[in-house]
Amino acid sequence: MANTETKDFAVTEEAKLNWKWMIFMGVVMTLGGLASLIYPFIASLTVTFMAAAAFFVGGIMQTVLAIRAEDGSTGARWTTGLLGVLMVLLALALWFDPLAGLVTLTLTVAALFIAMGALRAWFAFRMKPRKGWGWVLVAGLLSIGLGLFVLLNMPFAAATTLGILLGIDLTMTGAALIGLGLASRN
Repeated sequence: MANTETKDFAVTEEAKLNWKWMIFMGVVMTLGGLASLIYPFIASLTVTFMAAAAFFVGGIMQTVLAIRAEDGSTGARWTTGLLGVLMVLLALALWFDPLAGLVTLTLTVAALFIAMGALRAWFAFRMKPRKGWGWVLVAGLLSIGLGLFVLLNMPFAAATTLGILLGIDLTMTGAALIGLGLASRN
């Protein structure tokens, strides 16, 4: 019985520590999200630099894997290595010309919204006899509309869209963490 009490106490102490960290992290993320919404251009540039960093690290890793790989065909290794080098070059292009990178990434996001919306709309029609299919259709049409809105508002959209999306995501995630932390403290 004493072992169970000790275990329960440890879990309770850990939970107390976790809820405080969740609230702290939620506040930091919410503040970062609000800053991104206030300064969307700076946040958009940050997204571009972070994407470049991810492409750079991924490209280096892929190139090293292609060089070190002992299995697979020579063609597969060359293709993998070439893709790794292309990822590094993309990263360098984003770093050296971040404004062009903003335009490219924003166009990519707009295309993704349109593609996801079209898939949701198609899925909604496939599930049409079921209840709730209309909500899926509305979500799909909204995604298509958002993608078209971004495309029709270029180049201004390139300067702000990524930052606004980052701001919304950080703010909502931060609010969720604060709520989860508050719910976990009891």
